[in-house]
Amino acid sequence: MMRKSLLAAAIAFAASAALAHDYKAGAIVIDHPWARATPRGASVGAGYFSLTNTGAAADRLVAATAAVADHVELHEMSMVDGVMRMRPVKDGIELKPGQKLEFKSSAFHLMLVDLKAPLQQGQRIRGTLTFEKAGTVEIEFAVEGIGGPAPAGPAMDHKH
Repeated sequence: MMRKSLLAAAIAFAASAALAHDYKAGAIVIDHPWARATPRGASVGAGYFSLTNTGAAADRLVAATAAVADHVELHEMSMVDGVMRMRPVKDGIELKPGQKLEFKSSAFHLMLVDLKAPLQQGQRIRGTLTFEKAGTVEIEFAVEGIGGPAPAGPAMDHKH
């Protein structure tokens, strides 16, 4: 009985380790880059993750790429006079020392523009994040369910 419990625990740990993925660029930790699957014919998708600045100096996310998109834009959603607005962020996104920033629905996120193919659940997408000081780091986005919840994020209706 004890062996079965240990085996089950080992399998569960291995599965969670396989799903978790994080990266580091200088003092910036990038945790769990992911994208939501898209319906057939969609021309845009969205990318999410969290960034933590573990250093003593501010840095700035200035660019991103994704192999499945013509280009990637840094975007921010906000409420203005009771209306949700989305806009590109032109000068990058600052990360102060010690700050953790969640890229999620209704907040900062990446817009994957002019998709070459639909994003399918289970797929892994190569990309990069470029920081002003920490430089460029290669990452992989895990594509999650089309309508399923993000890791602690609500569903998003995202029109470009």
